[in-house]
Amino acid sequence: MLPSSPWSCRSPVQVRCCSQHHQTCPEAAWPHRPRARGRCGRTCQVITVSAQTVFWAEAPTREAAADAEDMFATMMGADRIDEAAEGKRVGDMLARVRNGQTLSALRPDLAEGVRFYVLGLAPNAARLSVRFWLDDDFGAIATRLMAHHDRMRIDPPPRDANPSFWRLLIETAPLRKTDNILPNLAGDWLRAILADRPYPLTLLATLLMRLRADKDVNALRVAMLKALIIRNFSNLEVPVSLDPAKTDPGYLLGRLFAAYEYVQTQALGGKVNATIRDQYYGTASATPRAVFPALQRKATHHLARLRKDRPKSYVFVDNKIGAIFELADPDKLFLPTLSAQQQALFAVGYY
Repeated sequence: MLPSSPWSCRSPVQVRCCSQHHQTCPEAAWPHRPRARGRCGRTCQVITVSAQTVFWAEAPTREAAADAEDMFATMMGADRIDEAAEGKRVGDMLARVRNGQTLSALRPDLAEGVRFYVLGLAPNAARLSVRFWLDDDFGAIATRLMAHHDRMRIDPPPRDANPSFWRLLIETAPLRKTDNILPNLAGDWLRAILADRPYPLTLLATLLMRLRADKDVNALRVAMLKALIIRNFSNLEVPVSLDPAKTDPGYLLGRLFAAYEYVQTQALGGKVNATIRDQYYGTASATPRAVFPALQRKATHHLARLRKDRPKSYVFVDNKIGAIFELADPDKLFLPTLSAQQQALFAVGYY
């Protein structure tokens, strides 16, 4: 028999595992995540994001099932393996996969013969509703997850190299509060990643809204925008690091905006009460023609001051600005409006 739940719940969901029932509460806190293993090696685990995602593996051996589940949890950033030896073993395997080695070459017993199940649940009054159900070979799911991680790569990287799914989601929420995450965003995005479908466009709209609202253009938000552009818009390419030859208007405008901000901070030093990002990011990223002429006039003034006080910095940034203008016609660069895709490229270019 599987162990019973350590908490009480008025309306538990029954998750069948090895012909037994295991009670889990949809409102349970993450530290109390149940982990129950049956005779066949199948395991049930729960990730807490804005809803509940239950996943388990079915394999010929318990070791293969446990490794598949631990690898999935680690790739999702949802599980921290306590045992040092187990953590190192799974971590080494993931590092090799990220470096280009195939899962079938490293662990043939995981690439084939392991069935993986993912069940997405969401609260619905006093009951639970099924958001999505995925039943596939673990090798296929691992390949899709690694493709997602590859799309998320950006330089400079975020502080946490493997942020949890919840950590990414709170970047979309006002005040970074879990309660403010859009109700359907977590399930829709996770389903898109695991099934290799286009990411939900609500993710794009929400991230752009947050950037305009709080002007915090950080690595996690830019990485999500980069991954979404690559997955959803095949006609647009997004580099991992700065691409000095990329000519997309949004990307060039983002680079130019960053250069103008650098000129301002270098010329004024610690006397800047509010940078141009604080004042103009939202307008510059959406309607560049309305604000860039004013930014150019400010930059000209700051460059003159920088040329007098710090000539080496002046030469450096003046060359950077000149290189940007060489890539595009100024009459075509400052567009009246930027599409959502170009606004995302603006953020990538700025970062």
